[in-house]
Amino acid sequence: MTITVSYRLAEAVILVTGAGSGIGAALARHCALAGATVVAVDRRHDVLLDGLDGATRGRIDARDVDVADAAAVAGLIQDVDRRYPRLDAAVLGAAIQIRAHIDQMSAAQWREVIDVNLNGVFYCLQGIIPLFKARKSGAIVAFTSGLALNGWPGASAYAASKAALIGMIKSAAYELKEFNVRANVLSPGVRATPLFLDVSSEEERKFYRASIGIGEPEGVVPTLLYLISEASSNLTGVVIEHRISLAGMVAGRSGS
Repeated sequence: MTITVSYRLAEAVILVTGAGSGIGAALARHCALAGATVVAVDRRHDVLLDGLDGATRGRIDARDVDVADAAAVAGLIQDVDRRYPRLDAAVLGAAIQIRAHIDQMSAAQWREVIDVNLNGVFYCLQGIIPLFKARKSGAIVAFTSGLALNGWPGASAYAASKAALIGMIKSAAYELKEFNVRANVLSPGVRATPLFLDVSSEEERKFYRASIGIGEPEGVVPTLLYLISEASSNLTGVVIEHRISLAGMVAGRSGS
């Protein structure tokens, strides 16, 4: 898929969690190619760095950090503040799915999903917000999911975490409005990412291909660029549902 939307990113410093694969990797790669400095946070970065030239790799500050570790996240943000003159935007996409029916899910599995998907965003916000407040500028984007409202068998923990994020980010948007800091939520639709493909069955993928479609991760990048740019300066506290166009659907693939 060719991305035709363009923004001035040469001087930008952007934090992306969940940057090792999927939507996070697509955004981080695009921003780095466009000249931005990207602090790319994940537990692995193989897909992110694959095939990039030396100059582009040099603009990606890859950090091996588990967002569920509050101390590690605090240390990361402190180091970003020391190393860079500013932070312009934060896209908080780190997430996991563990599929299990409620009566079969262990407490440890439940906590792991909530710790990464919800608490991880909270820890990032606690570090990032003071930086944005001090500059009176900044943009925050977190991801929800259609499962937050619709549910899916085995997806209770994931759906609950994504529903809770909406309330947290909307509340943050109210708190940050006077500081000229925006906070929004994006529902990216079903995408051919490891987060979806690694846990979904062929029956589930068939259902989505026949209904709303399965899109490529790169299809979300233009919307994310809009949300972190000054083009969306009057937009905060909203949930945007990303529709998958026919052009952006995964063509001729089983999704596995």
